Amino acid sequence: MKSKFQLFVFAILLFLAGFSTHAAIVKENESADDLEDKTTEVTNSTQVVANEPLQLTVTLQKQYLDGKIEESSEEQTIYAMEDFWSMYEGWQLVDQNQEEMVFRQQVDDISPYLKKSGYFGLQNSMLSIFEGEPIHQQVIQSFYQIDTETLESRQIEALEKGIQIESKEKYLQVLEMYRDLSPTKQVQG
Repeated sequence: MKSKFQLFVFAILLFLAGFSTHAAIVKENESADDLEDKTTEVTNSTQVVANEPLQLTVTLQKQYLDGKIEESSEEQTIYAMEDFWSMYEGWQLVDQNQEEMVFRQQVDDISPYLKKSGYFGLQNSMLSIFEGEPIHQQVIQSFYQIDTETLESRQIEALEKGIQIESKEKYLQVLEMYRDLSPTKQVQG
């Protein structure tokens, strides 16, 4: 009697295992069919969009060594995405939505704004960049404390008057020269 009962339980378990396997196969096939239908829908809608030119606002951001970002935007009509992407080779896509794409490019130079208006000077013993000469006290950016007691009189005069930043080389040279006069040495990493 025990063996008939065990055989009966085994048969039921076998039936349930087969049924659940069949259900999983049917569900997998339905998912594959749904995916194929959705792929067809996407492909068809993409083809419709691809036949019409795309209107976008393209924003270009140039980021300079001094941290300044210049931005310009324009409306563009895109006929072929391949041509569009080739126009922005060397740019990094930083934001995108249906109406706008934003690209950024790192520029290995200081900004035209800093070349035109930037001066190094001191404010409360801090090496700073000023908009215009330091006497106007329009600080754009501060860097680090300088031990002014170690400066030569000509260096103090130059910083009080303002050292015009006309090039990337001058910018880097002044930063490096006065970094060594900082009472707390900064770690380069």
